[in-house]
Formats: sequence, structure tokens, C-alpha cells
Amino acid sequence: MDIGGRELNGYHIIDVVGKIDRLKDSIVLKSYINTLLEKNVSHIALSLGQVTYLDSGALNVLIYCHNALKKKGKNFVLIEPNEYVRDVLEVVGLDKLVKIYSKEEEFENDTKSS
Repeated sequence: MDIGGRELNGYHIIDVVGKIDRLKDSIVLKSYINTLLEKNVSHIALSLGQVTYLDSGALNVLIYCHNALKKKGKNFVLIEPNEYVRDVLEVVGLDKLVKIYSKEEEFENDTKSS
């Protein structure tokens, strides 16, 4: 797993590439998110366009991030999950908690007006 970040329309976008399938990956992702939370980042978007697989540890990190931001009145969204990842998110019900954008352009257009 590779991870990077960028800013867009008031969101910090976390770009993840590869599989999130080891405990170490989940710990690295959660640590990255915690650093953002400590810096009082307004909103966080997780770009999943290049994620091919995620396990239960990764799902726990996504739920953690959603809950931590919701407590602060901030947003957490997901961008471009592939079909497999989207199916996993739907099976566990994360699509009911977190807004999922099919394309980054859709995210950009939606957040420009915010």
C-alpha cells in the first residue's frame, strides 16, 4: 500500500494505492488520519480508485475516521471505489454512513459549492 495526500475544495484527499490487507497497512492509514485530526483538518476524502482490496482492518479504520470526524461536525467521504471495494462497503453498510462518489469529478463539483 502506498499513501499520499493533497488538498481540494476544503478537503484533505488521502490517495491510497494497492491493497489494504495487512495490519501494518491499517495502522499506517489510521496513523495518517490521526495526524490530520490532530491538525484539525476540516474534511477528509479517501480516494479508493487505485485500491484493489481491503480487509476488515481497513473497514475498521474507515468507520473510525467517519466517527471521529462526525463528532467534530466534519465530513468524511469516499471517492471512486472500484466495483469490488464498493460491494464490500455496501455489504457492511458503510454506504449508509459515508457518502461515496463514483468519480472524482462528481466529488469536485459537489464540494465546489460547499
